[in-house]
Amino acid sequence: MKRRPDTAAHLLAETAATYGSEREAPSHTKLSISLPRDLVEQVRSAAAESGSTVSGVIAAALRRSIAASEQERLDEALTLDAEDNASWASDALALTARAWADLEW
Repeated sequence: MKRRPDTAAHLLAETAATYGSEREAPSHTKLSISLPRDLVEQVRSAAAESGSTVSGVIAAALRRSIAASEQERLDEALTLDAEDNASWASDALALTARAWADLEW
């Protein structure tokens, strides 16, 4: 599904606004990148709408993307851990049942 450019710009502006109150560290690195023209127009529109800079919008979008990626990795690790715990509990259940059965009261 293709998003309307103004909707995409609005989402970028909302992302930038999240970081608008934070001050950037004094050290910056200049970086030359190539972007599709339509994306550059959306970024510029989002910057204007949010009162931010193009760099601020791009930085905010990158932070959001990196955070989402990190969250996805954490969620996957938690899922695997839960599966391991469930497997261990299932194995321990049979051992515990045998131990209780062997107890003499």
